[in-house]
Amino acid sequence: MAVGVGLRIGSVVSTAVLASNDPGSPDPVVIARDTVLHIDSDGTTVLGGAPHPAGEARYLSGFLGRVGDPAGVTASDGRIYRAEDSMATAIACLLHECQPLPPDGGPDGGLPAVTATYPSRWDQSTVAALRAALDYADLRHIALVSDAEAAATWYASEISETPGQLVGIFHVDDGGSTVNLVRSGVSAGKAFRFAAKSAPSPAAQLATALGAFGWLSHNLDAVVVMGDGFVARDRSHVQSIADSLAAKLGVRTLVGPGPEQTAALGAAILAAGFTPARVVKARIGLPPSYDVTDVLTGGIPRIRELEAAERARAEAAAERDRAAGAPGSPAPVPATTASDPRSDDTRSDDSSADEAFGTTVTTVTTRPSRNYSAIGAVVAVILLLAVAAVALL
Repeated sequence: MAVGVGLRIGSVVSTAVLASNDPGSPDPVVIARDTVLHIDSDGTTVLGGAPHPAGEARYLSGFLGRVGDPAGVTASDGRIYRAEDSMATAIACLLHECQPLPPDGGPDGGLPAVTATYPSRWDQSTVAALRAALDYADLRHIALVSDAEAAATWYASEISETPGQLVGIFHVDDGGSTVNLVRSGVSAGKAFRFAAKSAPSPAAQLATALGAFGWLSHNLDAVVVMGDGFVARDRSHVQSIADSLAAKLGVRTLVGPGPEQTAALGAAILAAGFTPARVVKARIGLPPSYDVTDVLTGGIPRIRELEAAERARAEAAAERDRAAGAPGSPAPVPATTASDPRSDDTRSDDSSADEAFGTTVTTVTTRPSRNYSAIGAVVAVILLLAVAAVALL
């Protein structure tokens, strides 16, 4: 019996899934943890669970949205960590929760394969940063796939009767929404990101993504709606998005088995050996109506506390910049202590212990400022010279 492991680090809740690809096999095992790293004084790191008041040296959250950011992420004691290293540590901790794995449960008879997901809106450089951190942490065996591709795999395995179709993935989170189109298991192109403020309707967002490739809503086989962060805790809100898409576009729309769990389930299917193809494949028994498990055991207050501390540090830095007459943009803060052999950057002493939440970074191009008064003066001089020349003629 082949078994696959799917892992997903969310901004609030992280999920691991162990599933078999054999029809009639038991329901998959689902493990959920708060996305908070507890680091003890001896370097032991645990993902989620209750706080560790006796031996805890610090705790860390908010690294999902900082992967690839040279400024890193700040722990509760002010220490700076690389966000990608923290992400790799969280993945390692989540995988440890799945132990012991069957020694002959993999597709090739060895240990089960493992697939982890990353936010679909990440660019290639951000994915490469996570890949490098996993390799450095001796986690080269963990494959990476986007949330959208994993969710589409779940749909292709458990719902679709026609393989190789175009599927829309509508992913809502606390910062906005991301729309992806997946065809035959592969993203059709870039993700379309919409900030929560002043965003068009979900139907208009999906229509924008379709129009970029010359498609219409009738080209879709279905739309899968999934979520992340606090907004995903409101299942009725996520369902209302699905209902509005179905009503306005006339397309089959589903909410996956737990808005935050769909991608992890799809990653487990991929790891277990399912490959979207042009022939119908047997389902592997993942129940589409899997219940969401609420496991927020003290993690939310700690996430909120770190957010408040981060805002306070940013405001204090901005105030110092204003007082000194310096620009307001923050400078990268180097990590404390030992050097990293991968680069010239620095790494925290507790690097071995190594979703701010997943945020949207909007690049705004500022046009160079011009001195329009000076330009007007030059134009006036030119006109006077022209008039003088005409008078001489």
